[in-house]
Amino acid sequence: MSDVSQRVAQALHSIVCTPEHDEAKIREFFSPQYRQYVDGESLDFRGFVEHMARLKQLTHAIELTIIAIAHANQEVLTHHRVAVSKKGGGVSHVDVLAHFTLQDGMIIRCEELTRLIQGAEEDHSLGHIR
Repeated sequence: MSDVSQRVAQALHSIVCTPEHDEAKIREFFSPQYRQYVDGESLDFRGFVEHMARLKQLTHAIELTIIAIAHANQEVLTHHRVAVSKKGGGVSHVDVLAHFTLQDGMIIRCEELTRLIQGAEEDHSLGHIR
């Protein structure tokens, strides 16, 4: 796996799969200029931090499995699946296709499409909830 692919995989596991919200950890991987586009919704860095904080409030565990990862220069494409165990009960499974752009080792952009495979109807917005 390339350095940029490893960096993205490490970011996903360190931030998404850790039960606690940690903005300092997010800042280790994501640029303050970060922009994310998920299912037609746009988040800047602050919006992404708020999204992760809200996600951690709603869940007690998130498992992420990378199915495929590829890179070209500073671009990384992933296909990953996320299993979300919610504090209110229930588990949702989400399929994710993501295109990350890095600059100087930091993630500066992500374009993402999500598909709810299993779970409650309201979980369609888990990828951009705030």
